[in-house]
Amino acid sequence: MSYIKENTKSPLKIFKAIGGLVGGIYGGIQAGKAAKKADKAAKAAAEEKERMKDMLSNVDTSNPFEGMQNQFAGLQNPYSGLENTMEDLTVNQQEADFQAQQFAQSQANIMDGLRGAAGSSGIAALAQSLAKQGSLASQKSSASIGKQEAANQAMAAREAGKLQSQEAKGEFDVAQQIAKGQADVDVNVARGEQQSQQLEMRKNQMLFQDASSTAQNAQTAATNAQAAKDQAWSGAISSGVELIGGLAASDKRLKKNIKLIGKSPSGLKIYAFEYIDKFFGEHVYQGVMSDEIPSDAIINNGGYDSVDYSKIDVEFKIL
Repeated sequence: MSYIKENTKSPLKIFKAIGGLVGGIYGGIQAGKAAKKADKAAKAAAEEKERMKDMLSNVDTSNPFEGMQNQFAGLQNPYSGLENTMEDLTVNQQEADFQAQQFAQSQANIMDGLRGAAGSSGIAALAQSLAKQGSLASQKSSASIGKQEAANQAMAAREAGKLQSQEAKGEFDVAQQIAKGQADVDVNVARGEQQSQQLEMRKNQMLFQDASSTAQNAQTAATNAQAAKDQAWSGAISSGVELIGGLAASDKRLKKNIKLIGKSPSGLKIYAFEYIDKFFGEHVYQGVMSDEIPSDAIINNGGYDSVDYSKIDVEFKIL
């Protein structure tokens, strides 16, 4: 920034300007420190955000029931292959044998008792009669054995039917248990999938909210600190400009990135610009071009024009 030596300000205004310049410089230094601190805090917040993001990203939200097995899948019928204990029943022949022996002995005793009295012809007739009785007795024994065999067959059939019924019931129970087990697996897998999706959505929401709030808070703090710094230095520059008579380097050759941003009430063009040489400042400033204002507000200082902003209706300041 270029200044002129002449100053027509009153002592009171000079004193105020000096106070504003000193206060602005001090405020600028303090604001600069605060800006650095805020920037450091913003970086720390960004690092913490990334750490939290990595931690949340590694949270397992997969389905805990994925691949769950049906615990009843291999269930076997406990009644399958049962043996019919009635199919090998035997008949009781001891009673028939005992009756046959008794009958034979009875016939022998009769034959011995009547052998002498009946004669040969009588014996023959008696023998025939006894043989007939023996045949009847044998038939009775056979009938008794047949009755036992029929009873055995009936019991074997009943037992076979019972076994078949138990086996069929066992098959049904096993099938029902397997189906229930599979239904439980399907329900748990579906519920787990829903929980997984909800967890994933909640995790993404947390990541988004954390990223947004942390970054926004840090950026707001850094922006406010920078604004305070700029405002402090702007005040210092304004006080300095006032102290030296409202003069500021406004030669177009000293500036870059010049943009027209408006007009003053008197019609003077107002620009935003930066100084090429950092000696004049490192900010974006508001002001005029010296070749576009009345000549009485222009002072040539060492080959470059300065502008006495106290003579025009445009404020020189940091944007």
